[in-house]
Amino acid sequence: MAHLNVRLTGTKVLTECRKQPAWQVAIFGTFDVENYGDLLFPVIAEAELTRRLGTVKLHRFSYNAKKTPEWPYTVTSLTELPKLAEQLDGVLIGGGFIVRFNKVIAQGYLPPTPDIHHPTGYWLSPALIAQQHGIPVIWNAPGMHCNDIPEWSIPLLKLALENSQCVRVRDELSRDSLRELSPTTDIQALPDTAFGLPNLIDEHHPSKAFTELRKTFGLDKPYIVIQPIHVVEPFLRLFERHPQSLCGYRLLVLPIGPVLGDHHRVVSTRIPNTITLPFWPAPLLLAEILCHAQAVIGHSYHLSISALVFGVPVFSTADLSIGKYTALAQMGQMHALVHTQELTEQWFTSRLGKTEPSASIDASKMELANYWDQVADIIVRGKTSAHHALNRFWQHLPTLLENGAPVPLLPIEQSVSTLDYLNIELNARQRQIFMLTEQIVSLRNSNSFKVTAPLRALKRAFRKLRTR
Repeated sequence: MAHLNVRLTGTKVLTECRKQPAWQVAIFGTFDVENYGDLLFPVIAEAELTRRLGTVKLHRFSYNAKKTPEWPYTVTSLTELPKLAEQLDGVLIGGGFIVRFNKVIAQGYLPPTPDIHHPTGYWLSPALIAQQHGIPVIWNAPGMHCNDIPEWSIPLLKLALENSQCVRVRDELSRDSLRELSPTTDIQALPDTAFGLPNLIDEHHPSKAFTELRKTFGLDKPYIVIQPIHVVEPFLRLFERHPQSLCGYRLLVLPIGPVLGDHHRVVSTRIPNTITLPFWPAPLLLAEILCHAQAVIGHSYHLSISALVFGVPVFSTADLSIGKYTALAQMGQMHALVHTQELTEQWFTSRLGKTEPSASIDASKMELANYWDQVADIIVRGKTSAHHALNRFWQHLPTLLENGAPVPLLPIEQSVSTLDYLNIELNARQRQIFMLTEQIVSLRNSNSFKVTAPLRALKRAFRKLRTR
């Protein structure tokens, strides 16, 4: 594929002559699940690359295919990657918590075919396939979040890292783990790409969709967003004891990760007069809702980032000293709830209200601008010689297989990952209970149920007669 006379000027890529109408770029991750953060990455990448490269055709690869209008955008199944790979100009891996080897990602989330390894099939294998075709590979600030690297995977992961054109991860702990594996690779920590949301959302000029939503659902008054997940229990108890702490605010109950078990009834059954939406908003609309809130409460990493970049205070139940959350510890409006700390009305109300984003947010946005410039430059430079290294590896692979890489002892995950697994299971069970309850209520309120009520009563009467 020819790309002629291409140069970088500031943050713009100027292409004076080009034989194809669009740059073909692929991004890999879990874009096929209802999880706000995962759905954001392709939206941000497409906007940033289009700003620099012009016309970009972004291929979003995940396990399962998705289409509009049922989904925010088209997602291509990984089963299609082998035949589409050679036409790509660049590959982005992530972001999100995808550099992982544990099997529980979300309840029931598995590849469409056993030929695709779970879970490296949506991050590690695509990197190796791209490198075999000489396609530049960029690690788009994914993270590891407290999980180990099993010994069987080390040769493959090391190979992928050392033959990538840009390796950026979203926190220092992930960087240190991968540097230990591949000391010669330039691996750097980069803010999560969601810190670039202000480039996509103009908070001073609300979109038509948000303006209509605000009028329809009563968000024209100051509101607080709460993620309906079981770990927000301390805040629910506070609001039950001190309902006046919400005085002057509406409370919007907004699921951030339905696939992980978020369900509005976690909150709405406890706190009266909450607002819930009859639909789950598309990623940018959800981000705009967070942008205009006076505070957000929850556990989600991207809930926190999306609020912080617009100066919205975050009340988080996450431990900021562990894993991916360490990247948020120094953000000005990040108020973490320490488990030993008594949550008081004064502590909560004194921190409400939108302010200017902290200086660290501005620094993160600058880092990301430079990063996207670099990504555009890498794509423009074109094909690489990475396939030579992979060819040598394939020569060596039979020896590795014959010697047999030791199988690690289970569990692979550390205690934090085990806790995450338990939280996923608990949230999923809780959501199933709520959904079954809603189905029962809906059935009892249906016309058919009411019409057949006499028949059911007659049936019960016959049973009693037969028993006698």
